[in-house]
Amino acid sequence: MRRRTFLTLTGGSLAAIAGCVGDDTDDTPEETSTGPDTSTSTGTHETTSTGGRAEQPEDAVSAGELLVEDMQAGRFEAAVERFRSDARSTISAGRLEEIWLGYTAVGGSFQGVTDTEETVQSGYDAVDLSLEFDRGTHILRVLVDDQDAPAIVGVFVNDEYSRPEYVDSSAFRAEEATIETDDCLMDGEVTIPAEGDSVPGIVLVHGNDPNGAADMDLTAVGSKAFKDLAEGLASRGVAVFRYDRRSHACPNSLAPEEWTLDNITVDDPLVAIEQLRAVPAVDGDRVAVAGHSLGGMAAPRIAERDGDLAGIAMLAAPARDFYEIFIEQFEHLATVGEHEWDAMAEQYERWDERIDRIKEGDYSDSDIVLGYPGALWSSVDAYDQVATAKAIDTPTFVLQGDRDYQVSPAADFERWQAELADRPDASFELYGGLNHLFQYGEGPSTQTEYALANPVDRAVVEDIASWASRL
Repeated sequence: MRRRTFLTLTGGSLAAIAGCVGDDTDDTPEETSTGPDTSTSTGTHETTSTGGRAEQPEDAVSAGELLVEDMQAGRFEAAVERFRSDARSTISAGRLEEIWLGYTAVGGSFQGVTDTEETVQSGYDAVDLSLEFDRGTHILRVLVDDQDAPAIVGVFVNDEYSRPEYVDSSAFRAEEATIETDDCLMDGEVTIPAEGDSVPGIVLVHGNDPNGAADMDLTAVGSKAFKDLAEGLASRGVAVFRYDRRSHACPNSLAPEEWTLDNITVDDPLVAIEQLRAVPAVDGDRVAVAGHSLGGMAAPRIAERDGDLAGIAMLAAPARDFYEIFIEQFEHLATVGEHEWDAMAEQYERWDERIDRIKEGDYSDSDIVLGYPGALWSSVDAYDQVATAKAIDTPTFVLQGDRDYQVSPAADFERWQAELADRPDASFELYGGLNHLFQYGEGPSTQTEYALANPVDRAVVEDIASWASRL
């Protein structure tokens, strides 16, 4: 089915994943089956060869459909050739393979294109292709220059978020909240169980988003991991305070030399903790924090400084030096498929050579090193999260997905288990099939899958709710 709607888009929930002439490759990592899916396409075109050339598209829609056919069949070099000549320098076969691996990781086996819809974006024909997989339908947007022969200039994830079925919207109410400091006002929301009083409460703490865009929902196109957690926990009797991260709400509030672990990940949660304790329905003695990634790494520091937290949940928390996991992420992305992702491989090699500068402390706080201020590197280096966690007597829950390529199930999660083994109030849970955002998928994890509509796994929500209820 084809639908054609003419609409000039000036914004919207799109995540660029390849192409788009003029875009530079990010210098920072994205908190982004054993090979491409080779099942037979059920789309409307069958790729043929005439004189060595792939079938040529008749219009923007067929350009998108033929691109999908090439990708699902593993013909990633051929797929690159469907891009306009000046757009090919921004992509590679490896990048397109990483995109397809993301879709199949979340969706499973590809079944076909079930619908298309045309709009206009940035002067190009924009085709939204509904891709049906075993585990659901996901949207791929393809931008096409249709002036002469149709040629692709970019592709995007364009999924829409939907609430997980484990959320019961009648079981809680949402109230607007803010965190106000001397230099920043951060919007937030408290989700409060509709029934009961003296309920436990949790403050959600962001990880490090290199692009600075971390809203209260942790939105990534069709994914809203913090919204899933907040509403899923509130449906199970736990109040949750979440808020826009400082880097999202007030990106210019801190100079590079002020971009420290405390300033971006510890100070603001301490304000949120006090505000959650003051909510009438919440038992102020049963307030905890749940930190994700860098937020999980900082959770022991938050507990140490607060002094009265009922517990800390550490979701995908690094136990090693920050630079170690940082460079491993790039190595994974550069090698995840059968085809090399050229730009990522070059970036990995370039940054791997420079990592000694981080190890040796060869920078000032105002320097930008590997995409981050030196102040962050020095403050994280000075912080020993494992020693801090061992020194506090706060009940601790460590959670990890076994498909996480950003924080290692072996090197990080197992170290937490070993170091906190003698703590009777420490518990650990490793989840099969879950990625860094605790979303289910199959095969190697990729950064593209984070943007697809895919909720935080129900088991994670239920386990945190059960843990919080015992505090």
